[in-house]
Amino acid sequence: MTKFSSKSVVAAVSFAVAGLAGLNATTGHAGEFSSATVVKPKAGLSFPLGSKQAVGYFLAERGGCDLTLLVGEAGEAAADAEKGGSASRFTTLVAAGRTARMDTADGPSVEFFCSTGASFLTTRVIDRLAYSAPAIR
Repeated sequence: MTKFSSKSVVAAVSFAVAGLAGLNATTGHAGEFSSATVVKPKAGLSFPLGSKQAVGYFLAERGGCDLTLLVGEAGEAAADAEKGGSASRFTTLVAAGRTARMDTADGPSVEFFCSTGASFLTTRVIDRLAYSAPAIR
């Protein structure tokens, strides 16, 4: 019979929870994550991206989450955009068990995590912060 220490059990459970949440432990930036939004295939998703608004959906196809987003102006800028602006379409395949990230010019980024089996997609907006190195004296 194999014996497990309480530390190894706690470490294994912590690792499993982080994996299920789709956390990327190797992010190389400073920033704050918004709360995650989890959607199933064919369900709509919508989230703000700085001065923009994104809406879209995903399909469980080709071994991953086939994601389609439309990104356009939000708020008062959207009313001005109706007079001649347009939205941008973004499509990508996020492989099952992997993440993809989209950055914007005005700061925020969005991260997409496709679950194993492409049964759900987790979306998190990241408010990126500039890094300021300490002054050398």
